[in-house]
Amino acid sequence: MALNPKRTVGLDIGSSIVKAVQLRKVGRSIELEKFGMAEIFPGSDKKTVGNKREARMEAIRQALADGGISAKFSISAVSGESIIVRYIQLPDMPENELQGAIRWEAEDYIPFPLEEVNLDHMILGRSDVNGVMKVDVLLVAAKKDLLADHVELLKTVELSPAIVDVDSFAFLNCYEVNYLPPADDVVALLNIGAEITSINIYLGGVSRFSRDIAIAGDSITSAIQQRLNCSFQRAEELKIHEGAPVVRDDEMDGDIGGDASLLDTIRGTVERLTGEELGEDSPELIATTVLRGSLGGLTNEIRRSIQFFENQANGRPVQRVAIGGGTANLRNFDQYLSRELDLPVEVVDPLRNIALVSGSVDPKKVERSRNLLGVCVGLGLRAFE
Repeated sequence: MALNPKRTVGLDIGSSIVKAVQLRKVGRSIELEKFGMAEIFPGSDKKTVGNKREARMEAIRQALADGGISAKFSISAVSGESIIVRYIQLPDMPENELQGAIRWEAEDYIPFPLEEVNLDHMILGRSDVNGVMKVDVLLVAAKKDLLADHVELLKTVELSPAIVDVDSFAFLNCYEVNYLPPADDVVALLNIGAEITSINIYLGGVSRFSRDIAIAGDSITSAIQQRLNCSFQRAEELKIHEGAPVVRDDEMDGDIGGDASLLDTIRGTVERLTGEELGEDSPELIATTVLRGSLGGLTNEIRRSIQFFENQANGRPVQRVAIGGGTANLRNFDQYLSRELDLPVEVVDPLRNIALVSGSVDPKKVERSRNLLGVCVGLGLRAFE
């Protein structure tokens, strides 16, 4: 079905914020015509909110109203444990035989009964493996109950779901349109949201590896909250204020012998940044210590994912990392990640090649939320397919 962009909204229903965009095409250029957003749990800890579905419905309505968007069709996305992405290789065969072969092979790769999922695939190309031609296939399975709930949510707010994508692929779509990467680029794309960090490795114009990591903004905030026994909001404030750990080269080169020396190093860094002396029980010092541990865990998972991809038969060394999502705004995070992974890291600009329609969109409003728009813009772009 060909979509009318004027009647279609790119809708990113995150775990904390709903973002909505309408794009338009002028010649070969793409412009942002309308943009709205709304918090799902304004002023509340999402864990204490009873009817989360009702909160999401209201946030969708508010985001559409905020952007002055009166669309009929939606392009949205899902993510999480109920979405399975696998990359498989099959013997080369005629196209008319592939469909049956893919479904047969899927039983070995999808950890759910096939009757419980919607299955889709994409042929990525063909590879020569030790002189034998193989077909490279991207396999995506989504639990039917997840999709049914998602579609019902959209229909309840009077939207007709035209496309339901996967978050990580929408972010990749946004990156590709805005950065026009060369075909031989190998880029690890990280969309670090509130509940999930999605990693997608882009090679040769397509996704070659995808994985969701259950460490993201909210889990880091929750770790600070539990350690300090404070409110979620206070823990979030401390996380934002302290930012990612910054360690000078001379501190990294020194011999850090045990937890006591590590705490001294952290304390010294925080004191230089704040100009205040900190005791061992200061909230700032504790928050920084927790941040170091949580971000270290996230970085280890990212590193493992990159190494797994690089060690595959079709793997190649990752050249750089591009990050987006709310947690990418964490102060010094790009520098921290670059140092830990020993790779260049860049924060993705979702509107790098997309202009704002003058008089239709508030530039200040867009600028405040710019780094949050990767998935939403990637979804909106699909209206032009």
